[in-house]
Amino acid sequence: MESFNILLLTVAVTVQVTSHDSTGEPPVQISKPKVTLNPSHAVLYSTETVTLHCEVPEALSGLQYDWYKNSADLSEHQPSITARGSGKYECKAKKGTSESEISASYTLTLQDPPKAKLTVDPKWTEFFPSENIELKCEIEGGSSGWTFEWIKDTWTSEGDSVRAITVKHPDSGKYSCRGKLKNRQVTTQQSNAFQLNVKDLPEPKIQSDWTEAFPGEKVYLECVIQGVSENWNYMWFKDSRRIVSSDETNINTLTLSVKSSHHGAYECQGELQGRKVSTARSTQHLLTVHELPQLKLSIESQWNMFYPTEKVTLKCSIDEESNKWGYEWFKNGGLLKKDKDISFSGNTLSISSAKAGHSGQYTCRGKHLTRTLVTTRETEAVQLRIQDIKPKPTITKHKWFELFYTEERVQLHCNMPGVGWEYHWYKGSTLRITHPELTIDAVSLSDSGNYHCKAQRGDFSVDSETLQVRVQKPTEPQIQSDWTEAYPGEKVYLECVIQGVSENWNYMWFKDSSKIVSSDETNIKGNTLTLSVKSSHYGHYVCQAELQGRKVSTARSTQHLLTVHEPPKPNLSIESQWNMFYPTEKVTLKCSVDEESNKWGYEWFKNGGSLKDDKGISVSGNTLSISSAKAGHSGQYTCRGKHLTRTLVTTRETEAVQLRIQDIKPKPTITKHVWFELFYTEERVQLHCNMPGVGWEYHWYKGSTLRITHPELTIDAVSLSDRGNYHCKAKRGDFSVDSETLQVRVQKPPQPHIQSDWTEAFPGEKVSLQCVIRDVSENWNYTWFKDSSKIDSRAETNIQGNNLTLSVKSSHHGAYECQAELQERNVSTVRSKQHFLTVHGSQPTILLQQDPSHPEMYNGEQVNLTCSIQEKTSKWQYFWQRDSQQVNTVNNPIYTIQNATFSQKGNYTCQVRRGEMTYAKSTILTIREPPQPHIQSDWTEAFPGEKVSLQCVIRDVSENWNYTWFKDSSKIDSRAETNIQGNNLTLSVKSSHHGAYECQAELQERNVSTVRSKQHFLTVHGSQPTILLQQDPSHPEIYTGEQVKLTCSIQEKTSKWQYFWQIDSQQVSTVNNTTIYTIQNATLSQKGNYTCQVRRGEMTYANSTILTIREPPKANMSIESQWNMFYPTEKVTLKCSVDEESNKWGYEWFKNGGSLKDDKGISVSRNTLSISSAKVGHSGQYTCRGKHLTRTLVTTRETEAVQLRIQDIKPKPNITKHVWFELFYTEERVQLKCNMTGVGWEYHWYKGSTLRITHPKLTIDAVSLSDSGNYHCKAKRGDFSVDSETLQVRVQKPPQPHIQSDWTEAFHGEKVSLQCVIQDVSENWNYTWFKDSSKIISRAETNIKGNNLTLSVKSSHHGAYECQAELQERNVSTVRSTQHLLTVHEPPKPNLSIESQWNMFYPTEKVTLKCSVDEESNKWGYEWFKNGGSLKKVEDISFSGNTLSISSAKAGHSGQYTCRGKHLTRTLVTTRETEAVQLRIKDITPKPIIKKHEWFELFYTEERVKFDCNMSGVGWEYHWHKAAKPLIKNSEFTIDAVSLTDTGDYHCKAQRGDFSVDSETLQVRVQARPPAFLSLKTELIDIMTGDVTLRCNISDGRQWNYTWFMNGQQLNGSSDVLKVTGNEETIKSEFKCKGINTERPLYSALSDGFVANNIIFKRKILLAISGCLVCCIFILIIGCIILKITHKPEVKETPEDLFFSMTDSKNQIISPMKEYMDNRQTELEESQGKAELISDCASAVHEDSVIKESQEKAELISDCASAVHEDSVIKESQEKAELISDCASAVHEDSVIKEEDTSATVANGLTSFKGL
Repeated sequence: MESFNILLLTVAVTVQVTSHDSTGEPPVQISKPKVTLNPSHAVLYSTETVTLHCEVPEALSGLQYDWYKNSADLSEHQPSITARGSGKYECKAKKGTSESEISASYTLTLQDPPKAKLTVDPKWTEFFPSENIELKCEIEGGSSGWTFEWIKDTWTSEGDSVRAITVKHPDSGKYSCRGKLKNRQVTTQQSNAFQLNVKDLPEPKIQSDWTEAFPGEKVYLECVIQGVSENWNYMWFKDSRRIVSSDETNINTLTLSVKSSHHGAYECQGELQGRKVSTARSTQHLLTVHELPQLKLSIESQWNMFYPTEKVTLKCSIDEESNKWGYEWFKNGGLLKKDKDISFSGNTLSISSAKAGHSGQYTCRGKHLTRTLVTTRETEAVQLRIQDIKPKPTITKHKWFELFYTEERVQLHCNMPGVGWEYHWYKGSTLRITHPELTIDAVSLSDSGNYHCKAQRGDFSVDSETLQVRVQKPTEPQIQSDWTEAYPGEKVYLECVIQGVSENWNYMWFKDSSKIVSSDETNIKGNTLTLSVKSSHYGHYVCQAELQGRKVSTARSTQHLLTVHEPPKPNLSIESQWNMFYPTEKVTLKCSVDEESNKWGYEWFKNGGSLKDDKGISVSGNTLSISSAKAGHSGQYTCRGKHLTRTLVTTRETEAVQLRIQDIKPKPTITKHVWFELFYTEERVQLHCNMPGVGWEYHWYKGSTLRITHPELTIDAVSLSDRGNYHCKAKRGDFSVDSETLQVRVQKPPQPHIQSDWTEAFPGEKVSLQCVIRDVSENWNYTWFKDSSKIDSRAETNIQGNNLTLSVKSSHHGAYECQAELQERNVSTVRSKQHFLTVHGSQPTILLQQDPSHPEMYNGEQVNLTCSIQEKTSKWQYFWQRDSQQVNTVNNPIYTIQNATFSQKGNYTCQVRRGEMTYAKSTILTIREPPQPHIQSDWTEAFPGEKVSLQCVIRDVSENWNYTWFKDSSKIDSRAETNIQGNNLTLSVKSSHHGAYECQAELQERNVSTVRSKQHFLTVHGSQPTILLQQDPSHPEIYTGEQVKLTCSIQEKTSKWQYFWQIDSQQVSTVNNTTIYTIQNATLSQKGNYTCQVRRGEMTYANSTILTIREPPKANMSIESQWNMFYPTEKVTLKCSVDEESNKWGYEWFKNGGSLKDDKGISVSRNTLSISSAKVGHSGQYTCRGKHLTRTLVTTRETEAVQLRIQDIKPKPNITKHVWFELFYTEERVQLKCNMTGVGWEYHWYKGSTLRITHPKLTIDAVSLSDSGNYHCKAKRGDFSVDSETLQVRVQKPPQPHIQSDWTEAFHGEKVSLQCVIQDVSENWNYTWFKDSSKIISRAETNIKGNNLTLSVKSSHHGAYECQAELQERNVSTVRSTQHLLTVHEPPKPNLSIESQWNMFYPTEKVTLKCSVDEESNKWGYEWFKNGGSLKKVEDISFSGNTLSISSAKAGHSGQYTCRGKHLTRTLVTTRETEAVQLRIKDITPKPIIKKHEWFELFYTEERVKFDCNMSGVGWEYHWHKAAKPLIKNSEFTIDAVSLTDTGDYHCKAQRGDFSVDSETLQVRVQARPPAFLSLKTELIDIMTGDVTLRCNISDGRQWNYTWFMNGQQLNGSSDVLKVTGNEETIKSEFKCKGINTERPLYSALSDGFVANNIIFKRKILLAISGCLVCCIFILIIGCIILKITHKPEVKETPEDLFFSMTDSKNQIISPMKEYMDNRQTELEESQGKAELISDCASAVHEDSVIKESQEKAELISDCASAVHEDSVIKESQEKAELISDCASAVHEDSVIKEEDTSATVANGLTSFKGL
């Protein structure tokens, strides 16, 4: 075979070559072609395009073809042709001269498309909206493989073979259809047409004349559908709710047996028989059901109890127009007929003359005048009572007396049983008032007389008994007393007298209209008022009496004026202008009284004591004159007036006038206020000039210039010109004296300045500023200011001395100043010059710059980092770090990297430092290799027209790059379809864009390029995607509840499409990119045109399909019989129907919710279930549903359940009792209802065997006694009837109640209980109470519980009480009970008083309160209250009878106290509380206050001490004590001339009752006046002449003037030295002295007396001794001179003393003079003698010589002390110290001993003894 093939090939080649050689194209062998068909369907149609292919087995190029049909050339030369109808087709191939054989014939058969047929179900010609119609399109030969197009008029759509339409008006039109082969262009001819007509449903209308009705009437409503001939079923609605069919409805007519519930709006609706078509509801027809009007029966008079012959009128009123109604009247349940006394007129019943027989219960009812069957219910019964006796009114008396006093209240009450009475009160025959109560609030004499009351009702009246009222005026009291005027302290008696009255009266006293409370000074006993007169007792007094136990008061008495004269106030004055005088001045004191002087004499006092006789003092009338003032006249003078006739009456003493007599000429003293050696300008200089005494005029001088005439010189702001010497001059009359001179020095305050190097800073730095004042040493306080505001020292602004340290904040920016203020002086410097401090931001702004500033650097580039501070600042250091490591640069702000390497990348930090603050800023330097880009894109395939975006990405690089793109290695230029923007390449896709893409980047302005990226391939598809949309399942209609899936897909291999689903062009809520749209449970709202949209980028493509969804048909079930409750063996038929063709549906049956089980008694035939013989077991709830015969999962809903009830026994009718009672009372309502299970029953009521009514209900509206009996009902349906059980009805009349209570009278506040009792009745009754015929409402004071009425008694509760009972929950009322009278008494009024005279107390005081009642006290106890709360017995509070005692008062006892009486036997009866008495208990016990008159911390003997003791409040008695020793009982305590023994602690005790309190202790310190020491000053001339020189000395350091006395007579002169001429008289005279001063003490103690008895003899002896001594001294002097000559010249010679030294004297033998003086008998027993001895010692030291050395002073003091010790023993250490101190003072103050030694004679003689 292979050889054969080779041979053939050789031959072919040869032929070809030969042919080529001969014709130019070699011949070829062409095989026989074959005709093939496309498409290759089994049946082809003439309407579709069929393509025939001529196929040659070899793949030769350049072939041509010839086509033949039925052997005829078709002139077609293409390899494929379109068939031209049926026939036999042939072809052949040729090339050049070569051609193939003709192919075998291919017979092509093309059929005509089949016909379409349209069928309609149902076959009606007209449809109503919402009806369902099904159009079905059928293809001849079957519909498999066909799709369908539906044509409506001009509209075409695709769909299934069946089209279901729920008809709407727009659906009207002409419908047809045609078939279309799937995936082929073959369509059938258009089917036959069907005209669908849709018309509106007719509207029903209700026709009826009835628009209103009363219950019980028959009303007919007819539903009419006009112009329609179809058969309709009718439905009725009331208030939008369907009316269930019953015997009250019939076809299109609704018949109502009217009830109240039938009121409402009625509508009807038609439903077309056999079609589920319902009309709209009709217009509403309103039926108003009027409730039968409510009638009310009333008695026209106000009462329902009448007396014989009275006229009675009853009125029956209706709540509607009365002209439509008549009336029927009933009495005691029976119809009332007209008789001679009873007449009817309209709605009124009149009884012309009442009788007892007319009593009873009356009712009425209305009867419609035109609608005669309409009657109202009977009214509630009205009880009419007719009495058969005529009563009399009773008079009740309130607080009655046989004799009334005018202004008392007379109250009488008239009462008559029953209501409606009008009461008339008569005095005699004169009408006083028409009222039940006669009240004369203030009875007068004219009201005396006989009274009675008349009760009247209509024409009927009756009089009460007569009552006499007697009235007289209370007798007016008179005040009897001889007292019309008085002085304080006198006793005055006033008596209140009522003539000729024997009653017991209480007396009240008034002063100036204010009531007087009994106390110690206003004591009221009986009718007498005793006054212990005070100034406050001045006024008009009246008295008034009040009758005990009655509110009767007399008029007040005539006023009795008591004038209380205050003793006139005396005044004492010095007639001269001043009270300090100098000796011999005349002084006049005048005592004056503010009253006539002829009634008063005067008493004079000095220093607290009566003025003693003094020849220099004279008194004349009211004047005291001192003719020649002496120092002894100094003192405190007072005077007082004394009444000349009433000797016990004296005025108070005047205030003391201090009289001072000076004996020396003082100098003015200058007082300096806040003085400084140096003043600064603007400071205040204040000098005060003072001179003892008054009347001085002061003149101030600067140098010799007068500045001001004033005691005070004030320079408020001193200036430099105020420097100089100042003095003041005091002037009184012609007398003047100058003060010492005082220098004032002034200069300006210095100016500070601020020192600091800081002018700018950052927050957190420490800045120090110093305020400096040059060349000033004072202590200054420094104040700092910022921007003129003061700076306070705190943590961030610390001020220490003159330094301000700032912990800098932003707020510290500003100008700073300082100012200094001199400590403790108001001297401030001016502020310093401003020092500006600039505070920058929170920290320095560090600028760290990179040059160049590229975010990334590449290897080899140069980089400079520059660090700077933005603010203008200095003194910073710079440091560089890389990754926290220091780099090798110091204090250089620029860091340079010459040739960057990868290792030099990192975090660079620049640190700046200043002081303690360091700041830093960092930057990251990035160095890297050039990056490699890559292409990012989700696009790997696309369709033409899509936008494809490719991005060239360089990761982690932020520089600006230029990008270049390549496709298949060729550079891409940017244009419309290949747009390059930045690193993005956007392709508007074309087929030519298929290929491989690359990109490359180049850094802008830098010679850096990346390598190319990896290739990215893009595939480009055909023109658009092929979308496939499929439905599963593919039924043309889907029933609700079925599951449907719509699947959308793209045929090409592609991705990243988003899928969107729409229904009727509305987006459905599905997640994007979901290819399957699932409807799990189809509903009608989900039907429509579903579209699947696929999107990618900007391109969107879509495909649609129509989904038809409909409800399964509705199943209905019904019982064929008229009722659903049956009895055994009855036949029952149930029918189930579906609203659709029955041949498609089967049925399922259910009972009680489960499938119906097999039962031989039950048979099912298609849609019917039959029970041949009913049994109890067949009872239950039956339902059915349709089930599709082909689509087994499709079922209709179950029908509504039909309840089938099969009874197993013969029932009896059931009687229902409404509000049933074992015993009915007359007029109650009895209502019974007969009921039999099932429908169709008729009911008959029997009493016994008598038929009463044929109705389900038996109602007796007002039962009577005749209605008692046995009742039963009979139920009947057809021929079947059954009787109920028998029911007994028992009727009787309501009982009458009566009131039970022991209470007939009560007090206010008592609880009174009344009980309403109904005998022999066990039911529950509600009780109503009446007082004086008025209904009582239950409240706090009239509490009604059950059958009890509890009264919290008030005055208004007085009256007659009745009760009435009403059976609970039943309209049954008894008649009222007989009246029960209750009399109410008012409790008496209590009074509360404090037994003491005051109402403010102190802790531990005893307090007594007394409560009294205006009635017999043996019936009443007492209750006490404090601040509104009950007061109980506690530790300090006790109760006894009507008395409350507080044994020891405390602050907690303060408050408002009240009391009230409590009846001892009727414990709930209490009086009202008294008016509150305010009791005040202080929380602390104050101490008495001691007032001091002219007080000194230290008194001198003979001065006056005066105290006043005072305690707040009244009733106090004062006791003065010195330590524990009582002194005097008086508020004032005076010591006229204090002595040393008066030194001590004083206090006063204030006492009130048993309570007392001590004042603070006051110390009185008394010091002896400074002693005056009289000494003998011995001078040589005195010894020679025989005169005596005396010296008076007071050693207290002050300047003294001195007064001398000889034998008690004052001598002239004020010097401390007195020269006495030695003669016979003076030698025997006694001399004394004392000091005089202008300040306290004003004078000293008087010195001891000195008598110069043997002074001459002593001096002669002394003179002889002195002569000897002089000679010795002379010899010693000569010897000293010789020694001086013979000794060295540099040795200083000390001359010997002329007298013995003190040291020598200690070694001397006692001299005769010493021995003589030691024998004197005078002993120094007292301390004053010791002081004199020391004084003598000191005087001797002073007079004889000068001690040069301090050691010798000490020896002399020691000698003095020794002398004191030798003479007597000083008992107290203090006296020793004083003596030594005096001695030392004498040594220091007198002189310095010039010689080293003192004469022994002096030491042992004159200096050692008193008087020498």
